[in-house]
Amino acid sequence: MRVSNIRRAVATFGMVAVAAATIAGCSSDDDSSGDSTTTKAATTTAATTTEATETSAAAAAGESADPATTEAVTNAYVTFFNGSTPPAERAALVENGDVFLPTLEGMTANPQAMGTTATVEGVTLADPATADVKWTLLMNGAPVLPDQSGNAIEQDGQWKVSATTFCTLLAIQGGGAPVPGC
Repeated sequence: MRVSNIRRAVATFGMVAVAAATIAGCSSDDDSSGDSTTTKAATTTAATTTEATETSAAAAAGESADPATTEAVTNAYVTFFNGSTPPAERAALVENGDVFLPTLEGMTANPQAMGTTATVEGVTLADPATADVKWTLLMNGAPVLPDQSGNAIEQDGQWKVSATTFCTLLAIQGGGAPVPGC
């Protein structure tokens, strides 16, 4: 839902920028006050805004992440979903990790949870601080949840598994009791 809200906002901003560029482009250069500098500045600003919007829209449309981002997101997913990774390390790799630490600690008593790993098939940017991730959850090396869609967020220069992605996985697992942070 967050991604579609961002996409709607980018699309709306893009339409406003195009409208502003059109209005500025249709205005007469023959200003009655003789000051065409204002019109040229408005046109330049509108063109720059449109260009920035198109770049943001391309990112929102699912542009492949650069290699460094792809590697950072992949490392976060692979390490976080590895059941043998210590809970404190896993908490550092998920959004709101301090809230999830007790849950992650409790998972160490579950042999199934300890046998999980993940692979990442693709990373695309939704915006500069959010990535869409195509990934697979494995148990003892066998795919149990293939081709999952998840998200990663960048916080303080570090890519992390989104809380929504982790909560979705916990909801699939079931158990009935609400998990703090979800």
